[in-house]
Amino acid sequence: MRKEDLAKFKGKKVVFKKVTSFPDIKVKFVTSFPDYKIKVASDKSFAVSEVVKYQEVTSFPDVQLQKVTSFEDIQIYFE
Repeated sequence: MRKEDLAKFKGKKVVFKKVTSFPDIKVKFVTSFPDYKIKVASDKSFAVSEVVKYQEVTSFPDVQLQKVTSFEDIQIYFE
């Protein structure tokens, strides 16, 4: 999965599951200049059926995400 593939989730709620190996996407959380702004959801109701396996990295991420409280691109529920 590439950062462009996350565009299909814009305006939706997605479930992200943290893994240590074989992730769908490698993520780096940043405070500025993100690829997408995300809002952390408190529950997974109304989430799309697809679960994205992610690995948090500090270098060479597939996508950079910034956590915000409003005006998000995607809502994410972390398992």
